[in-house]
Amino acid sequence: MPATLADDVIPGVRWIRGTRGSNVYLVDLPSGGLALVDTGFADSAAPILTALASLDRPLEGILLTHRHRDHTGAAAALAAATRAPVVAGASDCWLVEGHHYLRPGIGRTHPLRLIGARFLPRPQPVPVAIPVDRETIVLPGIRAIPTPGHTPGSLCFIAEHLGACFVGDLVISHDGELTRSLAWANHDDARYLRSLAEFSAVAPPAGFPGHGTPLTTGFDTALRTLAALPRRPLTPRTAIERARRLARFSHQFVNRREPNVKKR
Repeated sequence: MPATLADDVIPGVRWIRGTRGSNVYLVDLPSGGLALVDTGFADSAAPILTALASLDRPLEGILLTHRHRDHTGAAAALAAATRAPVVAGASDCWLVEGHHYLRPGIGRTHPLRLIGARFLPRPQPVPVAIPVDRETIVLPGIRAIPTPGHTPGSLCFIAEHLGACFVGDLVISHDGELTRSLAWANHDDARYLRSLAEFSAVAPPAGFPGHGTPLTTGFDTALRTLAALPRRPLTPRTAIERARRLARFSHQFVNRREPNVKKR
């Protein structure tokens, strides 16, 4: 695949360029097909479909780490275009007449949150074929693990055959330094912290967050170290630091993805 479409981060994982909102990954499956992890905003559908077409391999599933629009905005269009089943946390879904649909949402750190419900267009319904409420194999080689807290139905995915995990907003990577999702950005911060600790016990060496640079090695160690730390109290110094990180984080909502890779 041409370098303009995606970066090969590790063998079997590609980081798609041209998307906006969250990181979007294509993952090789032992079956020979592909899995897509998260979809970015709605206008990310075109570069994702271009990357898929260049590979000419079947998309076997669309894996959503959680329901926020910066991760799921293109999911409906991609599911319709590829007919790939959507996987999402059951607690991030509505049950309508026996069918699961993703519950739309805007993350609390999103700069448009206050006006989004009134002025942003209503997202297309996203039918969820595999609603996950417990640890389970959802695609060949892919294990979904519920990690509630950031949203009620947040999931992490482990690709055992690649030694890699895809963690959504469980952590944010700032040039390879892992930080937690802000307490006020989480649906239930106490549950989020427990999920972080629990997942840190099973995380593999390579980690792919929803925002920031992936860690090709050392993710497991860095995650355990972070999970053991207490929340820092809010002080003028920490407030300034968080504001700077939030500003860098918000750039992904405006700018198209031009990734680099952090090796540890």
